[in-house]
Amino acid sequence: MLKRCALPKMENEVFPLLKFSYDNLPDATMKSCLLYCCLHPEDYCIPKKRLVEYWFCEGLLNQFDRISDAQMQGDYIVNSLLSACLLERDGEYFVKMHDVIRDMTLWIIREFEVTENNFFVKAGAQLCEEPDAKAWERVKRMSVMKNNIKVLKETPKCPNLRTLFLGQNELKVISNGFFQFIPHLTVLDLSRNSGLRVLPKGISQLVSLECLDPSFTGIDELPIELKSLTKLKLSDLSGMRNLRKIPQHLISNFFKLQIFRMWLLQNRDYPNEDNVSNGDNEKLIEELKGLQCSNILAIPIHNMLSL
Repeated sequence: MLKRCALPKMENEVFPLLKFSYDNLPDATMKSCLLYCCLHPEDYCIPKKRLVEYWFCEGLLNQFDRISDAQMQGDYIVNSLLSACLLERDGEYFVKMHDVIRDMTLWIIREFEVTENNFFVKAGAQLCEEPDAKAWERVKRMSVMKNNIKVLKETPKCPNLRTLFLGQNELKVISNGFFQFIPHLTVLDLSRNSGLRVLPKGISQLVSLECLDPSFTGIDELPIELKSLTKLKLSDLSGMRNLRKIPQHLISNFFKLQIFRMWLLQNRDYPNEDNVSNGDNEKLIEELKGLQCSNILAIPIHNMLSL
């Protein structure tokens, strides 16, 4: 309540002063990268490496073809934002955005970036239901992470949506039609929804997707429909302790894949047929070796296996 009461004064007196630092950033890329940070909740510890990867997949660092090259530019941008006091260091591997700076970036988006950057940010807003379908129509970047949403049942029409943060909710069900009309989505974060057991077959509609992060979910099987995601560059399957089946020839179909993270498990109790994630994961390792375009391959090995 106090924060809401103080907001008009902040907008009139404080934000214009803080915006000077934003305006003095050297280029539009750095400004866009800063605005992207406000998709995270207040006082959220943002992993620097993941942030740069998301920037890359979303096209903010599109002068690079390889994530490894973009990482250098991304590190430079992060350090520049730290030097400008627009981000704060939180240990070696994380950054934070101060809540006043975050409010300022949301104000900038609302007041000055209406046509270029249509954001919908309800991160950490204690939502129990997904936003109304109409709220999605013009949005380019949406974050409803860190809420209490259990079901995604709408079929939103989002012709412009490129980034969708759904992580750290209480998701259990995503309807088959949910992804039907999101043709340009490039970054999808479903991470840390431990109650999510199934990816809908409709995920095959996300033909522009470059980053898929279902890490630390309860998903036990990757659907073969993921085969349609031929533009995928990053897939993070870390912490998926229930994952028991990866269909044969699925991973090898991601010929643009550059980053793949996974905890390897010994799944001797799951059928071997059409499953590369079984036994000692030898078939999975062979598929990964065949990815000629992979310049980064990070796999936390759970069973002392190595490529």
